[in-house]
Amino acid sequence: MALFLSEKDIEQLGSMAEAMDAVRQVFVLAGREQVSNPPRQCIDLPHGTLRLTTAVIPSLERMAVKVSSTLVFKSNSGRLLILSDSESGRILALLEVFQMGALRTGAASGVATELLARRDARTVGIFGSGRQARTQLWGVASARTIERATVLSPNPLHVASFCAEMSARFHFPVVAAQSAEEVSAADIIITATTARQPVLFGSHLKAGTHVNAIGSNMLSRCELDDEAVGKFDLITVDHREQAKQESAELVGAVERGILAWDQVREIGEVAAGRISGRQRESDITLFKSLGVAMEDVALAARLYEMARERGVGVEIPLTER
Repeated sequence: MALFLSEKDIEQLGSMAEAMDAVRQVFVLAGREQVSNPPRQCIDLPHGTLRLTTAVIPSLERMAVKVSSTLVFKSNSGRLLILSDSESGRILALLEVFQMGALRTGAASGVATELLARRDARTVGIFGSGRQARTQLWGVASARTIERATVLSPNPLHVASFCAEMSARFHFPVVAAQSAEEVSAADIIITATTARQPVLFGSHLKAGTHVNAIGSNMLSRCELDDEAVGKFDLITVDHREQAKQESAELVGAVERGILAWDQVREIGEVAAGRISGRQRESDITLFKSLGVAMEDVALAARLYEMARERGVGVEIPLTER
């Protein structure tokens, strides 16, 4: 019997602490080259793109395939992850992935913040006020003692709702920013937008800042300008080969001679201790998140175990031969 976990089930089970623990573990494994995570496959459709992601984590005996049609349809349908036992091939669970995707992306930034942000980082600046911005702030607030956050987004109503909800949730003030410069003055900056033009500029970056850039995971989107890319002392990604296909900021910077791919490191290398993270308090660091399948597998495996322990989800009979 396989287990079906709905969005509501995942919301009930999911915590940032559990998600960060799962993602931290898989980053270490990836840094030791103990994970198989090929780049995302994209298939053109008449009205958009179908995306397929897959990864295997041998030490967990888990593998998964995720099908996502989020670029095509304006709804939460069409997204499903199939979690299987990598030893037997048996399907263990089917998971809806809308909530899980936001949670694992926030967790990845939370772990990156643990590894790269200054220990005394206390303020957060956020570009964007949507679902991803919420879990991004959750992850960062789990990694550092945050005292204040500012947010900038085009829709004033969305910003007001975000500020009220997040202030109540985290018990530190979350307030609307008046300018990009105000957001960029924070110790930790989050870009969680669907922008096609940069929202974070190198001219606004100050020494010692850490940036989690998560909104641009296709070549048609861009959140950072070339000057920002050129100012980072350390650039990390969750998966270098996928970044070569999907990170408009990094691809463009390489094409224009501002950056070389051998300067881009994977966050797993830091997590596994293969390279140093922040070396000086003045360093400006970047975690460029694409949202990769190994993170999905790690979190899905954790949610599956928790669901079995707590009796959450619906059993689905599958024929086994």
